[in-house]
Amino acid sequence: MKVTQKNIRVFHIVIDEEALFLEYFRKNSILLKEFFLLVEGNITKSIAFVLEQSGVCYKDITSCSLRFGAIKKETTADTQQSYGTQEAKQEDAQPLAQENKKLKIFDRTIRSGEEIHEIFAVTIFGRVNSGAKVFCEDCMSIYGIVDGLVECDGEYLIINGISPRGNVIFKGEIIDKESVKQNVLQKITMRNSVIEIKEMV
Repeated sequence: MKVTQKNIRVFHIVIDEEALFLEYFRKNSILLKEFFLLVEGNITKSIAFVLEQSGVCYKDITSCSLRFGAIKKETTADTQQSYGTQEAKQEDAQPLAQENKKLKIFDRTIRSGEEIHEIFAVTIFGRVNSGAKVFCEDCMSIYGIVDGLVECDGEYLIINGISPRGNVIFKGEIIDKESVKQNVLQKITMRNSVIEIKEMV
């Protein structure tokens, strides 16, 4: 037997109404196939059939005792406790950490098949081609059209448009392509769990 730990990208979906989920899934099915889906709630026969036929990888966790809110709370408490004794060291290290914060710049197009994972801020002076994937844990600025997959978990995301084949995820939310203008720089942020998209003046 071989046991290995893997880090995977997941979407947690709580289903209340069948019609709303089916509409959402049909609209985003191509993108969702890139992720492992944790699904719970009102999973009807129709929903189960659509998920099975689509070929996505998913798990019904309705009866699972694991709850994400509890995990986050416990992790926060453990972190505070473990670092509480090192406050002085952390305060000394903060200026150094800020100085060492990096920005990764790509002065080119991100090619099809290329996959980029960055923990620091990213700036791309080019387009993200179809089949390319860019994942960033910090802020991101893309000055070309997004024709591939982009995922950003930072405070903001700046984009210049999303093609019909492109997909953008910001802080776990799929950005509606119709809400983004083409060839116009726009800043995407989240306030009170609501996505805001504003043109940059």
